[in-house]
Amino acid sequence: MENAQEHIAARLEEVFWSRGFAEPSVPELRAGAGVSMRTLYRHFPSREAMVLGALEYRHRRYLSYVREGVTSPGLEAAVQLFDKLGGWMRMTAGKECLFRQALAANPGSTEIAAMVKRHKGELLRFFGELSGQESFASRLYLLHEGVTACYAEMGERAVEDAKNLVRQMFKAANESQLS
Repeated sequence: MENAQEHIAARLEEVFWSRGFAEPSVPELRAGAGVSMRTLYRHFPSREAMVLGALEYRHRRYLSYVREGVTSPGLEAAVQLFDKLGGWMRMTAGKECLFRQALAANPGSTEIAAMVKRHKGELLRFFGELSGQESFASRLYLLHEGVTACYAEMGERAVEDAKNLVRQMFKAANESQLS
């Protein structure tokens, strides 16, 4: 994304995050982005393109956030993932996944469905790299998505429980390698 487009996408992300995907009209999105209607449509020619732009921006922002500070794959990095997720959930007031919200509000959009699938697929691959054990990728993904879904009700307990389960996974894997 070029700078102007990225700036608009960041502002659109804020509007969708605070107001949801069903409610804001294009004029409200334009106002939230702080640009003229012409500029908004030049960068994002449809409402669906605006949603996709906001999701692309969020995707890159989230992956950058969870990758930051990861030194080497293994238990420590996998536990750190959930520390990061807890920080993200605190920053976002415990709201559920923006990607799933977008899909729920736009169930007929194949492009939004593809974007959600790409985002979740990249997370899954990253979790395999992060843990250093491809077989842990889906387990970490399930824990990640579970914490995201239940953080509003459980808060930090969800994060701590996920970290304990990660430690148990690694311990069981180490014990099976020793036997």
